[in-house]
Amino acid sequence: MRTKLLILFSLLIPIPIALLFTYPRYTEQDDFNMLQQYLSIKEDRLSVMTFNIRLDGIERDLNNHFTKRISRLTKTIESWQPAILGVQEPFAGQLLHWHSHLPNYYQYVGYRYHSMNKKHQTISSEQDFQVAILYNEQRLELLEHDYLWLSKTPRTVGSKDWNSHGVRTLNIARFKLINTDLPTEVLVFNTHLDVQSEQARQEQSKLIRSTINQWQEKYPSAAVLLLGDFNSMPNQTTYQILTFSDFLRDTWIECKSHATDCLSNVFSSTFHGWFGALVHTYGIQLLQTILFTFHGTGVQIPYNIPTHYSDYIDVIKELFKFCRLLNWSDMISSWSSHRFHVDWILYRNSLDRSRYLQPRFISVVDVRSGNYSSDHFPVIALFDYRP
Repeated sequence: MRTKLLILFSLLIPIPIALLFTYPRYTEQDDFNMLQQYLSIKEDRLSVMTFNIRLDGIERDLNNHFTKRISRLTKTIESWQPAILGVQEPFAGQLLHWHSHLPNYYQYVGYRYHSMNKKHQTISSEQDFQVAILYNEQRLELLEHDYLWLSKTPRTVGSKDWNSHGVRTLNIARFKLINTDLPTEVLVFNTHLDVQSEQARQEQSKLIRSTINQWQEKYPSAAVLLLGDFNSMPNQTTYQILTFSDFLRDTWIECKSHATDCLSNVFSSTFHGWFGALVHTYGIQLLQTILFTFHGTGVQIPYNIPTHYSDYIDVIKELFKFCRLLNWSDMISSWSSHRFHVDWILYRNSLDRSRYLQPRFISVVDVRSGNYSSDHFPVIALFDYRP
């Protein structure tokens, strides 16, 4: 009898495991339904997207190469039509190539060594536009632009500190909204924090916070948008630095707390690493929670998906060494809250209280199970911008 029970138990174990990696389902039809709701309320509202479009590099699956993805990226932008689009990772040539496919009304700003004249751009570095800001010139007029390196010497080109794995930057643009009854300005900041060093992410966030302060003190009637790939989950230290004392507000949380007049979806992840909608399942959410919890304590985990079983075993061994660093209650709280966005849209109202951003929509979009636009899903928001 005992042997039969063991056999029955071993046969039943795979069922809950399979369910963990099957539910909850989120399909391309669900994504299409969100698009229709978005378009129905989009008119006369400020639409903002953040999107890590992935660099142009060698891919294991040729279907994920940028030359294959460029048409999908273009279709995504044409479908959602953001007025402001903060992108992360593109090389200069990659952005120029993609820009030639986008609607003509999109312009962009990034770092240029020489001329700021759109007709005579001189591209001297592959990294010039790694945090480019694209904007619809029919909706927005560019008034001012700046670019910083997230280091102890932010005006030094290519500088990095705090054990940052890569050079990280902050792109800044001041816009005036066109065709509004009152003069209305918005300060847009776009960034991509370090992928490996927790110290770097925290110090980079402090620098971003102080830079936002400086700009908003100079332009107190302008509201603020901070877009980017922050390589950490909400409620981790990086997030707390930027949102402490409501310095910046999380559009996702603000929308969820006003559910009666703000639309959002339930999809909880932005980085999917070519796993697509599968990252929304309970099983993958649990794995994400564990990995990002370690990541937030400073443990350096692989930022590429392992390809061999031995690689996974090495990762597990490394994580096991640091189990004592875990706060299990925080980890359980993170998993239960279903917040796995590493790409955020944060905002702040004008200092002089003359302008208010009111979220009306936020969603992880372009959700697919194949033929991906990027290894990230974008986040898009709609705001009312009013006195």
